[in-house]
Order: sequence, then C-alpha cells, then structure tokens
Amino acid sequence: MRKPAKFTHQAPHQASHQANQVRGLDLDKPRPTAAAWALIMLYFGVPAMLIGALIDLLIQWASGDCVGLWCWIIS
Repeated sequence: MRKPAKFTHQAPHQASHQANQVRGLDLDKPRPTAAAWALIMLYFGVPAMLIGALIDLLIQWASGDCVGLWCWIIS
C-alpha cells in the first residue's frame, strides 16, 4: 500500500534542488510499468522459446522421435 504524499513547507528554489520532490510532494522511486514488464518478457521470452523449438527440432531430426510440446498437443 502506498504511503500518502507528505507536504513540506519549502521555498520554491529549495524544492527544485531535491530530485525526490515536486511542488513539495514526496515522490516514490521510479519503477518499471506494466508495459515495461511486458516488453522485458518479450525481449527474453521469445528468443528462449525459439531456442527451445530449435533444440526440439534438432532432437527430432537426429532421433526421429518428436519430443516437442506440439507433439504432445497433437497426440
């Protein structure tokens, strides 16, 4: 649960020198948004899935047995 913002009484020139305050309100630390997490998952997830599919294809080509996820779904 987020803490309520605290109001501090400072002159405008003092507040501009503090990076964590805007107009006297204390700000939380920056954090990734939901869109950023989705892009991170795409950036790492898609290549990992492609590498796994390539490994499954190589095993199927070398052994003749289908070991991929699609083989279990089809059968």
